[in-house]
Amino acid sequence: MEQRNNLVLQGTETFSRGQLDNVALENGSLVLDSVAGRSLLYGSYTTPEFAMPAFCNLNVSWNAFAPRDTMVEVRCRVYAAGAWTGWMSFGKWAPDYPRCSVKSQSEDGMIFLMGDTVTVAAPGGGTGVQLQVNLSTNNDKVSPAVRLLAAAVRPLAWEKHSGHALNRRLYLPEYCLSAHDPSFGRTMDLPLVMAALMNRWGEDILPEEVAYAMEDGATRSTANAAFAAAAAGCCGFPCWQAWMDLKDLRDQIHDGCSVAVQVERRIRGQRDPVRLWMGLHGFGHDDAVMADYVLLNDPTAENDGAVNCTMALVDFMRYFTGRAVALRPKPRGTQGDRPRRLRCELTPGAEPGVYYFEQRGRKDPLPETFAGWIAYAVHDGVAHATTAHRTFQRLTRTEDGGIRFPPEQLDAGGRCSVYAVDQTGTMRVAEVRLPTPRPTIRHPGCGSGRYIIRTAQRLFRAIYETGGTHYGKDDHHFGP
Repeated sequence: MEQRNNLVLQGTETFSRGQLDNVALENGSLVLDSVAGRSLLYGSYTTPEFAMPAFCNLNVSWNAFAPRDTMVEVRCRVYAAGAWTGWMSFGKWAPDYPRCSVKSQSEDGMIFLMGDTVTVAAPGGGTGVQLQVNLSTNNDKVSPAVRLLAAAVRPLAWEKHSGHALNRRLYLPEYCLSAHDPSFGRTMDLPLVMAALMNRWGEDILPEEVAYAMEDGATRSTANAAFAAAAAGCCGFPCWQAWMDLKDLRDQIHDGCSVAVQVERRIRGQRDPVRLWMGLHGFGHDDAVMADYVLLNDPTAENDGAVNCTMALVDFMRYFTGRAVALRPKPRGTQGDRPRRLRCELTPGAEPGVYYFEQRGRKDPLPETFAGWIAYAVHDGVAHATTAHRTFQRLTRTEDGGIRFPPEQLDAGGRCSVYAVDQTGTMRVAEVRLPTPRPTIRHPGCGSGRYIIRTAQRLFRAIYETGGTHYGKDDHHFGP
C-alpha cells in the first residue's frame, strides 16, 4: 500500500521485489532460509530504492514475530544531496531484548538519526529511501519472521488535503495517566493510546504491558513510536508510523480504524508547548455553531471519565503535528508472542500481608532485577469494559521477592487480582482472597472489650440460675 508520502510493505508479492540474502518468504513473512530443516544463523533483506517527495523527516516501522534467541535489526539509508548515505540502524530489537534507540549521523553531519526519527538538514531534503532488515538467531530451530516494513516521510512542500467531511464516532476505551503506572511520567501517553487502539479490537491488554514491551533503554521512556508499532506487531496487529493530513485521518475513521495522533499543547507549568499522543476516534459537525469537530481521547485528563473530549477541527489542525500511528485489526491466524501472561497462585508468607507468587506448586519469587510494575485491583462487583478500567493500587516488592499489601487493605480484606509486569512486558497474574478481620463489638463509649466480656459472663450466669429465658416470639432455651 502506497500513499503519497507513506510506504507500507507486506505480503509475499511485495517482499519478493527486494533482495533476499539467506532469507526466504514463508506465509507472507521474511524468515531465515533453512538447510536440512535447520535455520541459517544470519540473513538480510533489502528493499528496492524508493523515490519519495522531498522530505525533512523520515520514520521507519516494522512488525515481527521474534521468539526467544532471535533478533531483528532494521536499517535505512537516504538519498540526499545527490548521493546515498551510509546505512543507519534503529538498534537491535526483540521483545525480550533490552531495546535501545541509536543516535547516529552521516559523515557530513547533514543527516542524523535520533530515537525513532531521521532528520535531513541537507539543502533540498531527502528524495529517496531504502530499507534493510537483518535477521539472526542463536537457535537453528527457530527464526524471526518479519511481517511488515514501513517508511513515512514529512514532505518539505506538503500539499495537504482535507478530503470529504465525515460524521462518524468510533468506540475507543478511555485510559488516563493518573490511573496507571507513573514510572514513565508523561511519556506514558503513547502506551495508553496504543492499549486503547488494540483493546477496541478485543485484545484486553494493560497499558503497562505495552509500556514495558516498548520501553527505550537509551532514554528510559516510552516515547519511541517505532518501538510502539513493533510492540503492537508482537500482538499480531499490523501497525506503522505515518505522516497524515486531514484526508488521511478521515479515511482511517471512515474505514472504522481509530488512530494515534500527536498534537502540540501547552501544559500548566511548562513554558514551551509539549508534544502529546492522543487517540482520534471520530469526526462530527455541530449545527448550532456550524462548525466541524474531532473526537479525541486525552490521556492527560484527571480521570478515565474525562478522557473523551471534543476539539474544534480548526484548533485540532493547528495543533496536529502530522505524526500518527495507524493500527489495523489482527488478521485471522496471525501468530503473536504478546501479551505473555503467567497464571500464578499467591501463598501467604510468615509476615502478615506478605505473599509470594507460586507456579505449579513451586515458589516463584520476583527476581532481584525486577524493575517493573506491581499492583492489585479489588473485586468491586462492577463489570468493567476492559481490565485496564479497573482501579489499581501499587504494591511493593519485599527483599526476598514477595509482595506486600498495605495495612488498609489487610484491614478491609476481600478478593483481589494481583498483576506484576516485568521489563519485557511479561505479566504474572494471580487471585487472592485476603481474610476479612472479625468485627469488634464495642459498647458505645467503651474503649476496650473487657466490658463486653463481663456483660456476657453476667448474662450467662443469670440464664443458668433461672434455667432459661424467652425473647419475643421465639423460644431460645439456654442451660440444662
